[in-house]
Amino acid sequence: MSGRVSQFQGVTSKEDLLRTLGHQLNMDFADYEKWTRKTKVTRPPPPPREGAVSTSFMVGRIKSGDSYHRGKAPTYREKKVAAKQLEMDKERHERMKILELRLRTRKKTLEEYKKRSKEFLLNRLEQNMKLAEDINSNEEATLNHVKGLLRRYEKYRGGITTLNTNFVKDYDSATQKLDSTRERTNAELTDLEAKVAELDDALKEKQEELNVLTSYKDKEYPVKAMRIATLQKEMQNLKIANQEDQEDLEHIVYTELSKYEKERVRNANLITKDITEQAISVMHPSLKDMALQNMVMKKEIESHKKEQEEILLVNKALEREVEVLLRDPKTNVRLQMFPEFFPAREK
Repeated sequence: MSGRVSQFQGVTSKEDLLRTLGHQLNMDFADYEKWTRKTKVTRPPPPPREGAVSTSFMVGRIKSGDSYHRGKAPTYREKKVAAKQLEMDKERHERMKILELRLRTRKKTLEEYKKRSKEFLLNRLEQNMKLAEDINSNEEATLNHVKGLLRRYEKYRGGITTLNTNFVKDYDSATQKLDSTRERTNAELTDLEAKVAELDDALKEKQEELNVLTSYKDKEYPVKAMRIATLQKEMQNLKIANQEDQEDLEHIVYTELSKYEKERVRNANLITKDITEQAISVMHPSLKDMALQNMVMKKEIESHKKEQEEILLVNKALEREVEVLLRDPKTNVRLQMFPEFFPAREK
């Protein structure tokens, strides 16, 4: 990059130098129109052969040439015109050299620009090709990833649809069973409540009879005393019977409710089991194997945990035994070998 900058600076300095020379010579090199080649360039004539007579072009007027041919000496005016013409030819020659130098400089600059543009185009082409390859590879990877996701989505959507359909069916059947069971239970409960109402009415009648007997106690006491006692006994028996009937009824109601609760739990478990089995039946074999492996691993983990707990218990027992042995003087080797160095301590 620094080389290119130096070249560009060199070309610029040359152009500035030529422009300065043009100003010094009172020339304008900005307009190249007069030196632009517009017609077809013809080849120059071949050089003269050896030995041929060379023809020279003399700049000047025709009459001066005639005077030379006539053998007359040129006049002062002719010499002045010839010198002026020679100076003009010299200036034209210098201008041509300067123009050729500028043309060569421009040509080099143009070649450098072409070379740079070619390198730039090649670099851009390589970058575009590399970018196209990256885009194609990324598009292919993305397409494969999207295809995999779509396949997984189709599988999951089918499984979810099947599970939802089975769940709706099982839920409807369970709801119908629950409604029928509730209706039957309500009917039985209504019958029991009717029986309890009848017993309450009978009890009220007996209580009214008791009130009547109590009101007539003073008038017909001797005769009605035994009747009152009998009626009281019957009333007590009725209370006991009614209490027993009520307890039996409550026991029956509790038993029936327990049965219905157990039946409901059993039906719920059966429904859950059926739904689980149906869900497992529509699962992929790999998922079944995975679930089976998970169950096996779970059992193995539980067995390992039990073994670990047993080993921990054994280790604790061994640690306690080791502590006991360490406290025991019989296991102290130094005490057994050198008892004189370890006097007995008073307790």
